[in-house]
Amino acid sequence: MSELDDKVFIRRFSRVILGLVSITVVIIIIANFYQATPGPQDNPSRIAIANERTAPVGAVRTELPGEMLTSVSPADLVDARESVEMDGATVYAQACVACHDTGAAEAPIPGSDQWKERAGKGLEALVYNAINGLNVMPPKGGRDDLSDAEITAAVEHMLQQ
Repeated sequence: MSELDDKVFIRRFSRVILGLVSITVVIIIIANFYQATPGPQDNPSRIAIANERTAPVGAVRTELPGEMLTSVSPADLVDARESVEMDGATVYAQACVACHDTGAAEAPIPGSDQWKERAGKGLEALVYNAINGLNVMPPKGGRDDLSDAEITAAVEHMLQQ
């Protein structure tokens, strides 16, 4: 083959490739022109699926039993909270059991020698430490919503164990 034959071949091959690329571009343009893109109203199941996927995980309850929250003043809510006081066993189960049953962060386990040593300080000292925190234990065991009376009841419950 000569150099002239190579140039002719490359020219023809380039034209064929250019023609194929042109045909592909024209087909893409025609396909996009005739393609009907469905709107959200065209497919109701798509809307339902989108609403399901974007729905909130939970909901906030905005009413008290028997009445709407808007009819209750903040003072009434505080009074309702104060009137529902938990007993020592309930407070212990909700706030104290995680550390005091396992000994986590060196919390004394009720009934152990370490607990008997602390109990020797007396109820008043134990309640003071429970309310204000001691070492790693946060004040009120991390439950600021508990009243001093509830903390006292929890300490008394632990002393009875």
